[in-house]
Amino acid sequence: MSSPRLLAFLGDLHANVSALEAVLSLVDLEGATEIYCVGDLVGYGPRPNEIIDLVQDRQIQSVAGNHDWAVLKKLDANTFNPYAQEAIHWTQKILNKQNLEFLDSLPLRLDDPDFCLFHGALPNPEEFDYLQSFPAARSSFSSFEVAIGFCGHTHVPMNFLEKEGATDLEWHFETDWRLDPGLRAIVNVGSPGQPRDENPQAPVVFFSPQSGRVKLIRTPYNIAEEQKRIRKAGLPAILGDRLKHGI
Repeated sequence: MSSPRLLAFLGDLHANVSALEAVLSLVDLEGATEIYCVGDLVGYGPRPNEIIDLVQDRQIQSVAGNHDWAVLKKLDANTFNPYAQEAIHWTQKILNKQNLEFLDSLPLRLDDPDFCLFHGALPNPEEFDYLQSFPAARSSFSSFEVAIGFCGHTHVPMNFLEKEGATDLEWHFETDWRLDPGLRAIVNVGSPGQPRDENPQAPVVFFSPQSGRVKLIRTPYNIAEEQKRIRKAGLPAILGDRLKHGI
């Protein structure tokens, strides 16, 4: 009999290597057997090549995010805010050929027997819509058949629930709960690279398909180091300043 799976899910990394290293320490402590990422490996942060190298070294399976696509020129960077635009153009100059090819290889969704993985919302992942409303959640639930999906994009951890027989969806911000029989969920795993829920600590979500347990853990990391690297790279200072406040 094979060992039970313990899966770790990472949110938008945004070239923040200090945050990724911190959450990977948690992943190792928890003993997760597989690691997944909801996309946006690059953008905002100062170490895009290093983040992709680390993702590959740790065999983290990822889908593509909108910043990844913008760097690849699959999306118009002019639709992003000015700070994001500047970081995208800077990243395009910095990324090496191998890492650009890796970004280009990322799928828009990943379907596993135990979960579905995507960046924003379904059914059209290439549109990178935000999943932060009941209509968007209902549409996304209708687009995959398994009990649970994992996404990011908003940088705010939260959970949408669909109970068997119930007319309305529910939502909560619980950090340790169970996916019981008759329940489906979409879990936004937050963002280690650029948290936006006023909590600067880096999150990682663990899921046990066997027990149904979903657990979010957060860890501090060396924010000052990332701020220093952002300034040294010549990126907008606000991209570092906001890390301290999780906004």
